Amino acid sequence: MHGFERTSAGYVARLDPFERDVLVQVVADVAELLGDRPLARPARTDRSASPRPDGADAWTSLDPHRDALEPPDDIGVRRLFPDASKDPSIAAEFRRLTEDELRRTKRDRLHSLWESLIRLPFDPDAAELEFVVGPEQASDLAATLTDIRLILADRLGLETDEDVNLLYDELADADTLAELDSELDQKFAASDEVATKDAAASDGGSTEPALGGDATPLGGEDLDDPDQSERALELEIRAVRASLGTVYIALTWMQESLVEVMTADLGD
Repeated sequence: MHGFERTSAGYVARLDPFERDVLVQVVADVAELLGDRPLARPARTDRSASPRPDGADAWTSLDPHRDALEPPDDIGVRRLFPDASKDPSIAAEFRRLTEDELRRTKRDRLHSLWESLIRLPFDPDAAELEFVVGPEQASDLAATLTDIRLILADRLGLETDEDVNLLYDELADADTLAELDSELDQKFAASDEVATKDAAASDGGSTEPALGGDATPLGGEDLDDPDQSERALELEIRAVRASLGTVYIALTWMQESLVEVMTADLGD
């Protein structure tokens, strides 16, 4: 991903197709948290025949949504709609008067970003896609990126600048990430081997139980073993955190570069 630059066409960021696909799904997920009612995606039989990336068919409408006067249950969403007062009655009244419209505005901005992303040329062989934003759209995009980052920050447990710095350090540790990838690859490879042996046995092939009678999904390890189960869960959590953290950092860079070119324009 390359940050925004000022060009004659507007503000331009360059994404590869995979990055665009990830952003499409993240935007749709955040919109759903805010009350979107996406219909189920149809089955995809031929990816190359479709001009849209994965996740593009998930969003078909934005239904009106009204929350109760209580704050949102989801802590991440609550970051987007904080209490306006420490007085519960004042906070509730403020929500009654403003939250529905604010929620709709945020969803509309997410929808605009989603539409812009799915309309980028879809070419699996393309090295980069140009995401062009007009100066008049830039402030809405910057606000939307803030909303998405707040949700991701909640999922990552980022409360302070120190938490963010630790995340950067964690993802910058190439050795640690390589070790995680290697162990995950071993787990999944062993799991696939077990699944293949089980399928062969069920189809009338070898009747020998997989791996000496222990049909275990993670590389022959007995998930009834608390130590192995805990290790498998730890790997899964670390993998998810690494993925979310990478998206968070990429969106931070995108937002910072956008604000930089917006500020430069104001100074001209």
